[in-house]
Amino acid sequence: MEDKKIGNQIYKVKSVDSTNNYAAKLLKQTKIPFGAVIMSYSQTDGKGQRDTNWESNAGENLLISVVLDLKNTPISNIFYLSKSMALAVRACVSQLSAVECMVKWPNDIMIRNQKVAGILIENQWRRQEISSSVVGVGLNVNQTSFSTDFNATSLTNITLDKYDLEKVLNLLCEKMEMYYNYFKNGSYSIIDKEYHEFLFNYNVWSLYSIDGEVFEAKNRGVIETGQLQLELKTGQLQLFELKEIKQLL
Repeated sequence: MEDKKIGNQIYKVKSVDSTNNYAAKLLKQTKIPFGAVIMSYSQTDGKGQRDTNWESNAGENLLISVVLDLKNTPISNIFYLSKSMALAVRACVSQLSAVECMVKWPNDIMIRNQKVAGILIENQWRRQEISSSVVGVGLNVNQTSFSTDFNATSLTNITLDKYDLEKVLNLLCEKMEMYYNYFKNGSYSIIDKEYHEFLFNYNVWSLYSIDGEVFEAKNRGVIETGQLQLELKTGQLQLFELKEIKQLL
């Protein structure tokens, strides 16, 4: 399959259940090039982390999925893709908003303790090896009100400006290409250093919950396999998977 720069080929659709689902179908049915972007103006069943839905008003936000080549990527290094894509979206949001943006583990983008963007990565496998990946990004751009169930904000809410979605997409593709190249070239130390530089509540005591039980711990970073390392009040270091712990805001 041909490999192109991210954003060189863009498939625009009016509405889909989710751009990730649409991209995965194209991968199976056509010769869609790596680097291709699926852009939809609305989603009927947008997906977020922890099997949640992604809320987005039609035509107001950026809803995309990018198809990436992951052949010959060691499974042990796969979380660096998540880190690199989070950094790409963060860099885009930071440039557009001119305010501090942070990455909330694993890859939500936060401004002033509210989510402005989320990422969902779904990998395709072939003979027990990762062959490709679909990186879904939901970036809140021009939407001004959100359900009370979502602790969300948007670029417009932050800056009071309106944005051209095409221009936002072009900038995002530029950042994703840059950080994807870091990943493909094995520049893991660069990715890791920057990820922790912008990691939400890094080295700060904050609240977490497991099965409704709230406790205080200090974020000591995210290891290579993607697990969150917390320092408990006892001084013990403990690793947690995404689905077993929730970070409270």
